[in-house]
Amino acid sequence: MIEREEIQEIVKSYRNPITLIIGSHSALDARGGSRNYGFKSIIYTTRERAIIYLQNAIAGKPKEEVRDLPEICRRDVVVVEDLRELMRKRDWSLAILLLGKYDEIVKYVDELIELEALQIPNRAFSVYVGGDEECSKIEKEFAVPIVGSRKLLKVENRGEIEKDYYWYAEKANIPTPRAYKFEVHSNGIRFKEFIDEPLLLKAEHAKRRFERAFIFASDSQDLEEKVEREIKAGNLDLESLKSARVEQIVLGPHANFNFFFSPLNAVEEWGDLDDAFSKLYGLSLEDARKCLANELLSIDERRETILDGLKRLPIDVQTKIEKKVVPSFEVTLHSMVSIRESLLKDVLKCANSLLLTFSKYEPPGIIGAWCLQTLITWDRVSKYRYSPAVKIEYSATGEPKRAEDYGLYDAHGEAIMHIPVTQDVALRHGGGTNVHMGIGAQYSNVKYQKAMSTGDRIALEIRRALEKGKLEAIVT
Repeated sequence: MIEREEIQEIVKSYRNPITLIIGSHSALDARGGSRNYGFKSIIYTTRERAIIYLQNAIAGKPKEEVRDLPEICRRDVVVVEDLRELMRKRDWSLAILLLGKYDEIVKYVDELIELEALQIPNRAFSVYVGGDEECSKIEKEFAVPIVGSRKLLKVENRGEIEKDYYWYAEKANIPTPRAYKFEVHSNGIRFKEFIDEPLLLKAEHAKRRFERAFIFASDSQDLEEKVEREIKAGNLDLESLKSARVEQIVLGPHANFNFFFSPLNAVEEWGDLDDAFSKLYGLSLEDARKCLANELLSIDERRETILDGLKRLPIDVQTKIEKKVVPSFEVTLHSMVSIRESLLKDVLKCANSLLLTFSKYEPPGIIGAWCLQTLITWDRVSKYRYSPAVKIEYSATGEPKRAEDYGLYDAHGEAIMHIPVTQDVALRHGGGTNVHMGIGAQYSNVKYQKAMSTGDRIALEIRRALEKGKLEAIVT
């Protein structure tokens, strides 16, 4: 196991770090931020995906006006098939490394450390370089400093490890979809009792091992029938069903809340803010500062095939198609969204609770970019074991707050409100942040008074850590 202390010792010798980015997922945003803050980058990709980075080379110096793009690329960009070729080159700001497979990067650990590389993690990194559901290759072999949490990358592999993100969400006491148990049989799955509720099955795709299959159903019988059809079609197999999860369908819009936790800001004084936060929410000053350092940068939503096209058809056509094909939910596009401002309080409370929980059970916890993926529903709070109050809260007059102050309404004796239900937690650079590159994101832009995408915020943290001599604080 590669321990954090070993990595921290390595970065103490770094003087001119470069960002190391796997060519997939959110690499363009990560590279854009690195360029904007004056860092060299290595993007390592496969030859099949190289066109993305060859045709979208992000070169130039910070704030440099680019008029002649070929000239800038001649000056700044190199393409190599062996990292050792790069060691002999001097003048470059972007290197594109072509590999047969992504995990070939592991054989270059010594060269990467000599180049002072800092890996920017994303989902593709944990999947293609990780090696297995425990991300063993990253945790045991890839001794390159990571700007993030090395040991938390695997929590996304739900159902395949003991402490996945559902385990942490339960410890954090935040709303998640209710899960249902089932038995795996030779031709599919069976429930012990009929469940009269819309259900969703999440499983590893049989043909695309690093992608997930999603099957939506009106009730448990409907789901059993659809799973059997998908097995016959080859999209599911019995092995994938053993680690699958069936949960209630939460009705509401999906949103990815992109956060950035700054270890540097977490140890700073915040004036009146940290004292007020500590008092209002019953937290220690240390935990209050951690919450303040948990910056909301942006929100995006997913657009999925084949669902997105199906929704645009007349209902009679939808019904006929659905009988022939189970709609797939492959994430294809992302778009920028905003949330009703009053609802931010509950999203932030859930995010902060998760942040403190990860810090407690797997220190140092979250570092850098991470994403809280939620569904915002309107439902009974008792259904999700959700309490909107945080300990004791008072109004400005000193009077205890009423249910209405939280947006609660009485319906047949039960409180109903908007509830952020956590669907996924991604403890790395989120997949939808390319929508903000070049223009930044609404919440981070207004705080920093400049365009600030997630890629920018990652690079800013590296730059600040370097200037403060605290690079070891942001790596594992």
